[in-house]
Order: sequence, then structure tokens, then C-alpha cells
Amino acid sequence: MGIGGISLAFWLILRQILNSTWEFFRLPIPAGLPVGIPEILAFLIAAAAFIILKRHPKVNEFGLEVISELSKVTWPTRKETALSTGVIIIMVGIASVLLFLFDTIWGTLTKSFLEF
Repeated sequence: MGIGGISLAFWLILRQILNSTWEFFRLPIPAGLPVGIPEILAFLIAAAAFIILKRHPKVNEFGLEVISELSKVTWPTRKETALSTGVIIIMVGIASVLLFLFDTIWGTLTKSFLEF
């Protein structure tokens, strides 16, 4: 994935931006081309970014460090994920009830104070 994936994502985003810009300004599109000019421009810019990033030693070093760190990650099992999700849902529910109670009490006190 790495730099190639980043370049692909950059191309997809840039293609959408250039297509939208092309349509917004109603720029002409030649009829004989199998691919539009915005797609070609997006591809050329993404390819240039890929080449620049691929040749940069600090980017390659950073990518290798990221891969090294990700290999040390331990992912939770399905059971642990389900249990954690359940705990979070319960805690959010408790927090919601408490906030509702505090808001109701505060609103009642404020209303009675303003009417006094």
C-alpha cells in the first residue's frame, strides 16, 4: 500500500476536485478524448507526487518505521471488541441519563428563579 496507496487516494480526490472545477467554470471538453482533461491532469499530478515521494529518503525511512511499528500492534479479539463496545454503550447510556437529570433540574431551578 504505502506511497502507492497514498498516490492513488490523492489521484481520486484530485480527480473529483478537478472535475468539479471543470464543470463549475464550464470549461470545454474535447470530444475525441477517451478520458477527460481533468482525469489526465489529476493522473499526471499524482504520478509526479508518487515519483517525488518515492525518491525522497526521509519518506522511505518514515514508511519503514511505520511498518515496523504496525507489526508490533496487537489487535483485540472479536470477543474483546464486543465486550468493550458493550461497556461503552452502557457508559454512554449512564452519562446520557445523568446529563438529562442535571439539565432538567437546572432548567427547573432557572425557570423558578426567573419567575420569582
